[in-house]
Amino acid sequence: MEDAVLKILKKPKLKNTVLIEGLPGIGLVGKLAGDQLLDELKAKKFAELYSPYLPPQVNIQEDNTVRLVSMEFYYAKGKKNDIIILVGEFQGITPDSQYRIAEKALDLAEEFNVNKIFTLGGLGAGNITDKPRVFGAVTHKGLVGDLKKAGVVFRGTGAIFGASGLLLGLGMHRGMDAICLMGETHGQIIDAKAAEAVLTVLTKLLEIKIDMTELEKKAKETEKQLSKMSKMMEEQKKAQERQQRFSEEVPTYIR
Repeated sequence: MEDAVLKILKKPKLKNTVLIEGLPGIGLVGKLAGDQLLDELKAKKFAELYSPYLPPQVNIQEDNTVRLVSMEFYYAKGKKNDIIILVGEFQGITPDSQYRIAEKALDLAEEFNVNKIFTLGGLGAGNITDKPRVFGAVTHKGLVGDLKKAGVVFRGTGAIFGASGLLLGLGMHRGMDAICLMGETHGQIIDAKAAEAVLTVLTKLLEIKIDMTELEKKAKETEKQLSKMSKMMEEQKKAQERQQRFSEEVPTYIR
């Protein structure tokens, strides 16, 4: 097998097209958002991307047949934009494979005249928040204004790893406008609440409406996890403080 094989199942006619990436990453924020968008827009699969740089496995499906691990491209027609959604269960397993797979995805984007790329992910803040913010990064300053109006926060320097970053960087070299939307998340849990925040901004920018009911249910589960984590952290803090006080109170002797 080649480094990355792109299989076009059918070629839809698309116009004013945007590409949205929703692959697994921190807190599975991008994947949750991408899968929700896929379901709500009733998107149709039209292409698959296979690579030996994806995990060496097949997945057993409900009908007991197997499917080789891949990334998948779906499309949905819209009033303002036609949309291509890139989803999958894994990203490339090596740094160079990330580049090769991203380049192949961009080849498809060029074939369908994609004029803007949105990558979705999580920003691991290490803290617990009830109202996750959405942080942004763009390929040029002209994109910042509309994002700020939509509530996106720009925090300055940092790094974006994996597909969410490479599609921006490599897309920029191909003259494509690209935006990364990152939901604020603790980083150690599956965070549907952060995914909901990202989707709220994305749908506002694309002027589309989707039902958030299912994601809101998952977000409530996230809240429960965050609440438990918060209590555990508080108990750990109290235990450390008690230990510190005990250490300070116990007399020491020099012999």
